[in-house]
Amino acid sequence: MRSKSRVLRVFAILAVLMVVGAACKDDNNEPQNSGGGTTSADKIKVSVYFQGAWTGPYNYLVLPSIQGAQLKFKQLNAEADFPAEVSLKEADTQGSGDNAPPVANTVVSDPDTVAVVGPAFSGESRAVGDTYNEAKIPFVTQSATAVDLNANGWDYWYRTVGNDDLQGGNDGLFLASQAGAKELYIADDTSDYGKPLADTVATSAEGEGVTIAGRQSVAPTDDYSALISDIQASKADTVFYGGYDADFAKLVKQARDAGVKATFMSGDGSCSSTFLSSAADAAEGTYLSIPSNLGGDFVSDYNDEYGSQASSVPVYAAEGYDAAGLVGEGIKQAIDGGATTPEDIRAGIKTYLDSLTVDSPYVGVAKSIAFDDKHELAADNPESLLFFYQVKDGKMDPLGSAADLNLGG
Repeated sequence: MRSKSRVLRVFAILAVLMVVGAACKDDNNEPQNSGGGTTSADKIKVSVYFQGAWTGPYNYLVLPSIQGAQLKFKQLNAEADFPAEVSLKEADTQGSGDNAPPVANTVVSDPDTVAVVGPAFSGESRAVGDTYNEAKIPFVTQSATAVDLNANGWDYWYRTVGNDDLQGGNDGLFLASQAGAKELYIADDTSDYGKPLADTVATSAEGEGVTIAGRQSVAPTDDYSALISDIQASKADTVFYGGYDADFAKLVKQARDAGVKATFMSGDGSCSSTFLSSAADAAEGTYLSIPSNLGGDFVSDYNDEYGSQASSVPVYAAEGYDAAGLVGEGIKQAIDGGATTPEDIRAGIKTYLDSLTVDSPYVGVAKSIAFDDKHELAADNPESLLFFYQVKDGKMDPLGSAADLNLGG
C-alpha cells in the first residue's frame, strides 16, 4: 500500500508539472500572435474555382492568367493577416461552352465555393452565367470580351477588361490612322468571338472613310486558299481577321506564300507565342490589339515565379492576378466584417465589388478596377485599356494604348 501511495504521489506531481508547462507554453506563444495575425488553424478554408481552358487548343489564352491567379492566392495565403486559406481549384472547360455546364455543376456543388475567376471565354460565360447567378456565386472574368455578356442581367458577374466594342471600335480607328488602310478586307472564323469583333472593326473603319473591299466568314480549316484568292481579287491593301492564333497563323503564312503583300491585323485571340512561332517570318509587320498590357513591372515577377513555364506572350497574366486580388480583398473584407460561412462570404465579396468606383477603385498591377452599373470595367479614359503591338523580329513590339496613340483624334 505504501509503495502504491508513493507512485500515486509521483503521478500527481507530474500532472501538476504538465499543467504548469502547458500554461507556460501558451504564455510564451502569446507574443507571436499579438501582432493581430491568424494561425493557419484560425483561417477559414474556402474554394475559388478558375474556369477556362486549362487544357485544349485554346489554353494558350488562359494559362498565363491561371498562373497569375495562382501567384496572387499563394501570396495571400502566406500573409498572416489574411483571414482565409484559399484553395484555387481547376474548372477546365477547354474553352468550350458545351463543356461548361457540368463544370459549373461541380463548382456549385462544392460547399466551400465562394467565387469563380472567369469564365475565360464568352461562349462558356453564356453557358453557365445563369447557374452561377442563381447560386449567388460572384464570377469575375479576366478575359471574356463579348459585348452582350452585360445584357444578361447577371447580378454576380463582373468584367475586368474592356469589351469588344472598345477593341473593335479602336481597331478600326487604328487601321485607318496608323496602318494606312484604304481598301480593307474583313475575315472571321464564324465564332461568337471572331465574327462580332470583325463586324465592329468593319463599321468603325468604314466610318473613317476606309473602303471595305471584301467580307467573308470562314470556319477554321487547314486550307485558306479560297479565302486568299478572294483577298487577292479584292485588291485589298489591309486584312483584319477576327479569330484565334492558330488559324490566323495559317492564314498569314499561306497568304505570304501565295504572294499577298497586304498588311494583316487581328485582335486578342491571336496574341500568343503560338501565333509567333507558327507564322514565323510571315508574321513580320503584323498588327495585334489586346485589352491587356503585356509589359510592366508585373511581367518580371511573373517570369521569376514561373520561369520556363511563363508564356513569352503573357496574355491576361496581370488580369488573372488582379481578378484573384479582387476576390481576395472581397474575402478579407467579408470575414473581417463577421462572415464565417461560404454563403456570407459570397455576399461579402459582392458587396465589396459593388463598392468599387472610379474615385475609389481596387488598384491592381494591370490597372485600377471599378465597375459601372452593368458591371463593366469603368475608367475615366477607356481608351487607355486597349493596347497595340506590331510583330518585329519575331516579337510583339508595343506601340502604346489607344489613348497614347490618340486614335479618336
